[in-house]
Amino acid sequence: MDKYTPIYGDPYCYPGTDVLINNFDERNIYILEELEVDLTEAAAQKIQFRHPPYNLRTMEQIHASLFSDLYPWAGKLRTCDITKGDTRFCNCNFIELEATKLFAALAEDKWLKGLPIAQFAEKLAEHYCEFNLLHPFREGNGRTQRYLFDFIANSNGYVVMWGEIERKEWLNANVMGVFDPEPMAILFRRAINLL
Repeated sequence: MDKYTPIYGDPYCYPGTDVLINNFDERNIYILEELEVDLTEAAAQKIQFRHPPYNLRTMEQIHASLFSDLYPWAGKLRTCDITKGDTRFCNCNFIELEATKLFAALAEDKWLKGLPIAQFAEKLAEHYCEFNLLHPFREGNGRTQRYLFDFIANSNGYVVMWGEIERKEWLNANVMGVFDPEPMAILFRRAINLL
């Protein structure tokens, strides 16, 4: 489970804990993590591919599909500001505005249509790193974003082989992506194949 640090309190956790409020009222973080894995894996099987255009509603729908069995706030934009390590994510008051800009940039790039695989990997990495700073939900941002980017890849005849990327190098590329998308591009060049 990702660990975010709320900047001014956390309305998503049970008071005095870092356990996310959940539909099972489960207060043990380890049991909650197991529940999350099991429920999201089952929910992921039901997510259906969509063609562009995409927007913030698309991300909300993906998030709701993955997490609605577990969290009452699934599919809803976060209302508190969060950080992870030294990375501060988009201010919650600007998520809609920034998301509109990010999706407009993808649309301007024609959803990456017609790009050869190496160039596609580079452009996908650039957009991925920008989207990663959005982090529109309190939890589950990475999984939601990966599905969105799976849609983009699939609509272009590509597939991202996420299993080809080791956890440590993935985390490093995400951290580095705040300043430089090249580490992410390196991973995508290795992990993207023809569909």
